[in-house]
Amino acid sequence: MKRFYFCIAILFLFVTQSCQKEIEYETPEDKLTGKFWYLEKKTVGQQSYNYSGATTFSFLLTKSTKAYRDSDGIEGNYTISEQLPTTKLRIQSGNRQIDAYLVSLLEKDQIVLTYTKNNLLHTFYFSTRR
Repeated sequence: MKRFYFCIAILFLFVTQSCQKEIEYETPEDKLTGKFWYLEKKTVGQQSYNYSGATTFSFLLTKSTKAYRDSDGIEGNYTISEQLPTTKLRIQSGNRQIDAYLVSLLEKDQIVLTYTKNNLLHTFYFSTRR
């Protein structure tokens, strides 16, 4: 009888342990890298410009090499820093110095990046166009 209960206990442990779901956490870097991001809209102060569906600016971040490349031919490196609740994306390039962007929205196929220059808020809306 002890053997029967032992087998039941082993079976119970096996079933309950094998059915547990692992929670997979995607970091901001995981969400940002490995896909082309296309500019859909930008606002500068009160001015708004819409590029949805048009050939427009795009960029790609490569996680393994921390490389940045955009449709203007600019190449460089990126860093992502998280200081909850904010995430910042900084691009460094020999051709152009870019301040850090604040990541306002980060979803699977959409991001919103902002920065302030000359007291004007610049907001960029990107999508993967999927």
